[in-house]
Amino acid sequence: MEKLKIDDLMNYRFLSEITASPSGKKAAFLVKQADRKKNGYASWVYIVDFSTEEVRKLTSFGAEKNLVFDDEETVLFSSERKPEDKAKEFEEKTVFYRISLKGGEAERAFEIPYAVDRFRKVSDGQYAFSAVLDLNRPEDEEERKEYQDYHILEELPYWENGAYFVSRLRSTLFLFEEAAGDCKKVTEPLFALGDFQVCRDKLFYTGVSYDRLLPKTNGLYCYDIGTKKQEQIAGSDMRIGLFGCESPSRVFFAGSTSETYGNGQNPDLYVWENGTVKKAAEYGYSIGSAPTGDISLGGGRKFLVKDGAVYFTSCRRTKGQICVMKDQTAGPLFDFDGAVDCFDAAEGGFVMVGRTPGKLQELYFYDEAKQEYRCISHVNDEGLKDKYIGELRYAGFTDSDGVDIDGWVILPKDYDPQKKYPAILDMHGGPKVAFGDTLFHEMQVFANEGYFVFLCNPRGGDGRGNEFADLREKYGTIDFKDFMEFTDHVCKLYPAIDGKRLGVTGGSYGGWMTNWIIGHTDRFAAAVSQRSFSNWLSDFGCSEIGFSFDVNENGGKTPWTSARELWERSPLAYADRVKTPTLFIHSLKDYNCPLSEGMQMFAAIKYFGVPSKAFLFEGENHELSRSGKPVHRVRRIREMLAWFDEYLK
Repeated sequence: MEKLKIDDLMNYRFLSEITASPSGKKAAFLVKQADRKKNGYASWVYIVDFSTEEVRKLTSFGAEKNLVFDDEETVLFSSERKPEDKAKEFEEKTVFYRISLKGGEAERAFEIPYAVDRFRKVSDGQYAFSAVLDLNRPEDEEERKEYQDYHILEELPYWENGAYFVSRLRSTLFLFEEAAGDCKKVTEPLFALGDFQVCRDKLFYTGVSYDRLLPKTNGLYCYDIGTKKQEQIAGSDMRIGLFGCESPSRVFFAGSTSETYGNGQNPDLYVWENGTVKKAAEYGYSIGSAPTGDISLGGGRKFLVKDGAVYFTSCRRTKGQICVMKDQTAGPLFDFDGAVDCFDAAEGGFVMVGRTPGKLQELYFYDEAKQEYRCISHVNDEGLKDKYIGELRYAGFTDSDGVDIDGWVILPKDYDPQKKYPAILDMHGGPKVAFGDTLFHEMQVFANEGYFVFLCNPRGGDGRGNEFADLREKYGTIDFKDFMEFTDHVCKLYPAIDGKRLGVTGGSYGGWMTNWIIGHTDRFAAAVSQRSFSNWLSDFGCSEIGFSFDVNENGGKTPWTSARELWERSPLAYADRVKTPTLFIHSLKDYNCPLSEGMQMFAAIKYFGVPSKAFLFEGENHELSRSGKPVHRVRRIREMLAWFDEYLK
């Protein structure tokens, strides 16, 4: 077996946006791959025919997105294929092309004078789309040039991860008539659109209108295309997430009242039917979720209604399943060994993009009649060919509080139990996230470079219900205990681990926990803190979610009501105790965990004489490790590996 290298990431293909044709006999999906020269991702449309299970590449330009079936034999997508397809400076536009499945070149169909985000067909020649509008943007062309030099902030959040300042920016719903080239706004100026769905002659959508502070709750709305009548049909007292329409008079949605577990409370399933909302089923797990990873890129359907039943993706313990709700009960449709990233209904079952243990993404088909699934694509066959991929060996245990914790260990390449090895504890973000036993490129690189890698799902994570996930006012207590006891457990299971050469890393919440760990124990010889936050007091005003997430996680406490308590809960308060050499990795456009949070911890331990280094990425945001520019993703892992090698080898 050859060694898996950091650069092998360039060969991976990422599948997304699986979309069935009107008959369900075919499906289209996007395939992306890193383009080192452009330091971005090429994107192509692929087609699968379920009668033959043939998968073929439909487009070749490499800049396709926003795909929909215009009819059974025609796919519509957006692209910039010619110089004139690109918008002029200070302007916006999106150009769409049509291509026949029977052959031939894609033909230019129409252009829309906005940067289209999501795009769906309503009827022949009529489409609905969303685009972000800046309500402060001047109409005059000369004034727009000057407008690039300043920002007007009037709301919270005032910035958004990767998007810079967003005060008075609103995702807006439009209708587009191809024949007339006419775009009409459906939502009002201050309305912030969530998602939208088309159901015959009606548009259903979620969102909320606000003028100062983004509310914690939102609503579900209906717009009649013919009469132009608009009404709110659900919400105001809950957070509404994913939804799907069975008919114009029956809509199912995921909703949470937050009454018991706060903002992090998992949703139940509700139905709006003939003007009345009622609970369709209690669920209590996350909806639209899957175990985390770094080999997925792009979106896709995660919720749909078919024949009176509701289907959705959900993280259930360590797996990402398609679940079904019917007859007021909800649970997995079948046992998928891995994680479903997106899916759609097809003739005879469901087609899905999935990750299974030791493999990259592929297409899978679930046959309803046979009640079994099978892999139907091979687009990633070459990605890991002849490479060492370490098995995730289950290493769960019961902690000192009697809670069973899932965990895994990856053995180093060419493992010899008679030798001693360094090891790295890798922690997920969230905290309401979960690891599964699917492939993680970062961890496999560490294992191929001679490290044990161990990971677990401590209390506070996803997939185990509301009580397990509730970490409010408990950060650094039960979760810290689980991580430390898991480390003890793994070191006993594998005596080949050198307890004096342990490393620790994590991003987001995992970065917070890394900062907390190095201030509370010296057992780790090196640490890498990624996209972290370190100070509950400053994070309140600097993070895009500080005024909402931070307040919720601290039981409603704010810097004005509980300054001392918030400080004592902050990793920065213990920076004077740190002895662990620590690398800080941060992105300059990360406004979820802003740069100031990582740099406070870096400056503090540097001040106290601890070996430390900060590596900052221009043009990247909170998603660097998952969807950052390919060269940057490679450089990130290279810096991490160099740091661990220096202090653990």
